[in-house]
Amino acid sequence: MEKIIICLTGGGTGGHLFPLINVAKFLKKEISLKGWDYEIFYLGAEPFNRESLVKEGINIITIPSAKLRRYFDIRNFIDIFKFPFGFLKSLWVLFLKMPNVVFSKGGYGSLEVVLAAWILRIPVIIHESDSIPGLSNRIAGKFATKIALNFQKAKKYFNPKKTAIIGQPLHPDFEKIIPTDKDYERYKLDKNLPTILVLGGSQGSAKINEVVILSLDKLLKIAQIIHILGPKLYKEDKKVAEGFILENVPVRKHLYHPLDFVEQEELIKLMKMATLIISRAGAGAIFEIAAAGKPSILIPIPENVVGRHQIENAYEYSNTGAAVVIEERNFTPSIFSSVVTRILNDKELLERMAKYAEEFAKKEATEILARELMLFFLEE
Repeated sequence: MEKIIICLTGGGTGGHLFPLINVAKFLKKEISLKGWDYEIFYLGAEPFNRESLVKEGINIITIPSAKLRRYFDIRNFIDIFKFPFGFLKSLWVLFLKMPNVVFSKGGYGSLEVVLAAWILRIPVIIHESDSIPGLSNRIAGKFATKIALNFQKAKKYFNPKKTAIIGQPLHPDFEKIIPTDKDYERYKLDKNLPTILVLGGSQGSAKINEVVILSLDKLLKIAQIIHILGPKLYKEDKKVAEGFILENVPVRKHLYHPLDFVEQEELIKLMKMATLIISRAGAGAIFEIAAAGKPSILIPIPENVVGRHQIENAYEYSNTGAAVVIEERNFTPSIFSSVVTRILNDKELLERMAKYAEEFAKKEATEILARELMLFFLEE
């Protein structure tokens, strides 16, 4: 077989990037086992984390990327001029490389690549994570060969004949990543105590950090906490948290473990070590929490910030019984600590939520997507 070439594209967030990497990991393994020559490259907006792509041997080609905003913003006028340049560069790169298939996760910088691929008659598979699709994927869906979804609600936005609900592409070794005693020692965790894991998305969340910190006097009396503050918020919020603990519950300082950012495999371990997970309601986080089989409290980003997709994600998942949703307008230290206490003090509830989480999980999504991509060069 001649050299296999696969193009990846997606917006500049962790939610777009990590599913691309997860599918690429599976593809690399399968193609290498067959002894075929291959190239996987990324074409699109500046990625959220270049190092993650470089680590996987994925070449990065960036384009001038236009962010499609559904609200008034002066930057919309600037981005109008970026779009044609990004499209023309995508067309040129794809023409020179002529990949077998393009895999898009949507987001800004991906639509230019999808349109260029469509013009060159290169097959395109897009994956939409949210229950309400982003604008880029809504448009890209008209030009895609196949469309993969996480949530049933999203199906109405696309052509049903080329759409399937498969779930979120997880790390291909998700099931094999198991925390050991050394991991508990490294994070200074007591295996006999309940563990709360707090996530705020790849960049952290100022609101979640604030409410969790103001709840530490109550939470540290019933659990140990791993709090991923986010790289930009870490230094200041860590100082605030430690000051609050020293003032209110100094003897429990050893039960609070702030971190700035955690790599994907380490995050999977932490999820599996947790008793309860606090998180935003991005689709990637929801499906990883479900795959880990953990009860969760979801705090979706408000509608006026990013639209309704996180709210819809959260409620669709919580309807299974696996999670509790606290919308940001109700997300106060008193309400939050009350909900956490109720869940952790009810063993039967914890077990039910964990059971419903596992039932919701779609752990085969990475393999399904990778094999769909492989069909486009196996058939040639």
